[in-house]
Amino acid sequence: MLWNWYTIDSCFIARSWHVNTRGQFAGSCIGVFLLVLSAQWLHRVAREYDAAIARRKTLHLQKSEPSDSSIDNVEKEASITRSEVGSNDSQALMFFPENTAFSNLLQPILYTLSHNWFWDFRKGSSFSAAYPSFVEHLIRSLIFTIQWGQSYIIMLLFMYYNGYIIISCILGALFGRIIFNYEPITCTTRSDSENNDKKCCM
Repeated sequence: MLWNWYTIDSCFIARSWHVNTRGQFAGSCIGVFLLVLSAQWLHRVAREYDAAIARRKTLHLQKSEPSDSSIDNVEKEASITRSEVGSNDSQALMFFPENTAFSNLLQPILYTLSHNWFWDFRKGSSFSAAYPSFVEHLIRSLIFTIQWGQSYIIMLLFMYYNGYIIISCILGALFGRIIFNYEPITCTTRSDSENNDKKCCM
């Protein structure tokens, strides 16, 4: 494919998306612009939904006001969790000196490959993290699936190398960022934004 400025008789994605008039091509550019704009909107919606779940979980934990005995139990759970994290990779590290650069590098790798993080939600401990409910997780997964599909549709549109379509995508991303991403700058928001920017076509 080569860079082009075709308008009439251009085709995108499917045979049914065949442009025969300048009006149809203008409508295609507007539709592409709105597609990328909606991707930025959905991007913000996903983050706000996660933040709303986290706020609700935090308020629920604050209202519970644990007693001294429950605090002791939480501390015990934390110590057990820390010991579980270290016990799984301690056998692999027994051949290396402790507190060395290599062992410090190897320990998180071994913990990650052990996949204990995958089973943390079954331990029932609320100390390390608050997990969403199944329905909330299902909604988050559906939102991600829509985002994922949108990103690859936008990528396919880029691959036609049509200058007008690419400019429409760029403008949609620009205005979507201006409209839907004006928010307080914090460490968490900055981190989330950087991770979101790394996603394809988002």
